[in-house]
Amino acid sequence: MNYPEDPEEQLSEDENEEEEGEDEGIEIMDEEEEEEGEAEEDKERKLGWANLPDVCLRQVFWWLRDRDRVKAALVCLHWHHVMRSPSLWRVRTFNFSGRISRTRRSELETAVCYAKTYGAYLEDLEIRFSQPLNSLVSRRFQQTLRTFLAALRKTRGGLRRLTVNHMELDRAAWCRSVRKALVRSLTFYLRRESSRLGYLSLRGARLNLPQGLEVLEAVAASQQHIHLGRRPGITHLNLEDFFSQPLAVFISPAFPQVMNRFQGLCTLTLNYSCLSDELLAALSAACRSLGGGGSLQTFTIRCHIHEPHIQVIWGDAWSHLAQRCPDLRVHITVERILDMDELGRILLREIPLRSLSLTSCYFSEQDWSAKPALTNLVPCYRSCLQKLTLDLNNSHESVDEELLDVVLLCSQLVYMKVWAFLDISFLDRLLQKRLENKIILRTIKVRIYINKYETQDEDEQLEEVYSRYRQLINSELHYFAISYPML
Repeated sequence: MNYPEDPEEQLSEDENEEEEGEDEGIEIMDEEEEEEGEAEEDKERKLGWANLPDVCLRQVFWWLRDRDRVKAALVCLHWHHVMRSPSLWRVRTFNFSGRISRTRRSELETAVCYAKTYGAYLEDLEIRFSQPLNSLVSRRFQQTLRTFLAALRKTRGGLRRLTVNHMELDRAAWCRSVRKALVRSLTFYLRRESSRLGYLSLRGARLNLPQGLEVLEAVAASQQHIHLGRRPGITHLNLEDFFSQPLAVFISPAFPQVMNRFQGLCTLTLNYSCLSDELLAALSAACRSLGGGGSLQTFTIRCHIHEPHIQVIWGDAWSHLAQRCPDLRVHITVERILDMDELGRILLREIPLRSLSLTSCYFSEQDWSAKPALTNLVPCYRSCLQKLTLDLNNSHESVDEELLDVVLLCSQLVYMKVWAFLDISFLDRLLQKRLENKIILRTIKVRIYINKYETQDEDEQLEEVYSRYRQLINSELHYFAISYPML
């Protein structure tokens, strides 16, 4: 006889089965949560800094200072490998200070260490000098630069751009022996390693004539085999203030002969004291592109009153150079030369002038007048002048009408910067001409000098002018206009 089961036992068995099912469900949920946690950890691990792509790490490392790069390289092998990427070390600027301190000395040591470790990757190098206080600091400069250049030479790198600015070796802190040793180190390096250079700037070196010619001879010698292989060498050469200011370089026949060896120049910057008919003839012959045409495109000349500028240059020499180099654009800056005869000798009408800057600084003389230059010289370039910069202390005369006529005559003028004693109405008329499309100026920068300290009235007038031409200025012009007390 089968007896029915005890209800209580049956209930207990059901509860046990439910509990076992719940335990199994909990175990399954725990396993799933563990798997999800591990997946999230793996995901976080993959998205962490250690797994960033090399290109992203290089972009981050680019902005770090040297001391931070050293620390980052110690994080892991991956970061250490990325930190050795050549792209991080191709461009470098060193600032050599003229003061004696432990920090400044470490900067010199850092430069030498950099050359030894990463010199093989270096392509763009700039060395900036601030003037040494005494001969002790200048000697340390010379020794550091010699060691630095020697380390660069041993790496056999491929330097493409070299800038060594503002050495100013004519100062008293550079004694003769230190100056000779520094020039010797620089010359030796350029003779051996400048064959790959495409850009060279020795601005502000201020060498004497024999030393300057020695440096240029070294550079030219390293370029000869490149020209024989019909490969471009140095295309950009900056020699502004390369020679000491009092030197009349134009009387030396050796300078044109050296410049004749620089073939394929596209951009050249130098002082007017270097200019001569022989130099222009040498540039006409030397500046040839690989296709056979003239290569010289930008010729920048700076002329200062304290530099020799008495030489006579014939217009035919300029015409011949412009004929050989049809894309030539000349930029001339004249500082504090106000005599009309001297200006006429410098600014010949045969020059393909694109940019002209005339500066009188704070010079003031009642007999001097800016009007002849504005009415007789500048209009000669009406068909080619594109940029005009004037800084005039014309407190004794008004040049508003002459300046407005110049702007109307020069049909290619797109940039004008004027600091002078002007009337506010000049700016109003100038903007009106631009609104009527009678001129094509795209940049207008004006500083209006006034003979009083308080400028509130002039500022309000300038604000009214801006309000009248707001739409034109905001949509088509780079515009800047202020009043400035000049007492």
